[in-house]
Amino acid sequence: MYSVAGTQNYVADGLVPVSSVEAGKYIYQGTAKSYTQITVTGKLAQHSALPQNSQVIELIQRYILEQQPRRRTLADRRP
Repeated sequence: MYSVAGTQNYVADGLVPVSSVEAGKYIYQGTAKSYTQITVTGKLAQHSALPQNSQVIELIQRYILEQQPRRRTLADRRP
């Protein structure tokens, strides 16, 4: 599980307090196989801007999309 906190001032992103994001580690403790929290800062770190934030997009590509197991194709199934 990845938890991404956006912050403009290390207290809040203008909407969600960082402490609320950090509380996720207690909520998912014992449930998630692994838990990683990442804090993103900068002008586009507000809650509603995170899906377009270049840092968040890079994190998704690096840690989620590139880590997915490769799907098997018909060619892979041939002996």
